[in-house]
Amino acid sequence: MSLSNDDIEFYTRLAGEAARASGEKLRKGRGTRRPPVSQIGRDIKLAEDAASEAEIASVLSRQSKFPILSEEGGWLSHAPAAGTPHWVVDPLDGSFNYFRGLPLYGVSVALCVDRQPLLGAIFAPEQDELFLGNPQLGLHLNGQRMNPRAEPGQIHATGFPAHADLNATSARITELAQSWKKMRMLGSAALSLAWVAAGRCDAYSENGIMWWDVAAGLALVSAAGLRDVRCEPVSEHAVNVFVAW
Repeated sequence: MSLSNDDIEFYTRLAGEAARASGEKLRKGRGTRRPPVSQIGRDIKLAEDAASEAEIASVLSRQSKFPILSEEGGWLSHAPAAGTPHWVVDPLDGSFNYFRGLPLYGVSVALCVDRQPLLGAIFAPEQDELFLGNPQLGLHLNGQRMNPRAEPGQIHATGFPAHADLNATSARITELAQSWKKMRMLGSAALSLAWVAAGRCDAYSENGIMWWDVAAGLALVSAAGLRDVRCEPVSEHAVNVFVAW
């Protein structure tokens, strides 16, 4: 199934609508400190994760028949045939930040074919920033076209995925730190990629990160024109990612 430019523009707006609708509700509920639904190792699940997923699915399903892959519920209806469009959603990226009241979390919605993001939307509720991007549209922030400029070799964003090997991840970050002036760990892969796309950071990498954490962000960095965008599958839903200006 091929999508026209008009289709891409429509679904980009729809992705942004879904991300913002969910994010506005998350912002109103931040700081309530309800007990986690579960907390296993370094991974935390909140009631807000599932509520955000339901809100996004509701918005998308009203105007789209594409299947939805989400962090919380997996395939919400059915898995798509190979080579056909589907949504990839992270309803609350940065759950631990959200739980502790740190204002660094986001809602991420992408339309993909296989492992190729066609478009992406990332909403940062606390900053009231909605990033939208696709190859036709370019990168937009709150409706305004962006032409970001970055400084290669300066700020590199990264993180510790919840299920990653700590020793291997520490060694990788130590190696990266030799080549970059500053390393930043925001606690949200989605925001990290959005900020790289916007030129606030200059690179992002993370090994063993989940696909739904990065799908929309990869669409944004491609829309922004990054010169180096790499994504290597390592399991059914995990990938190694490196992007840089």
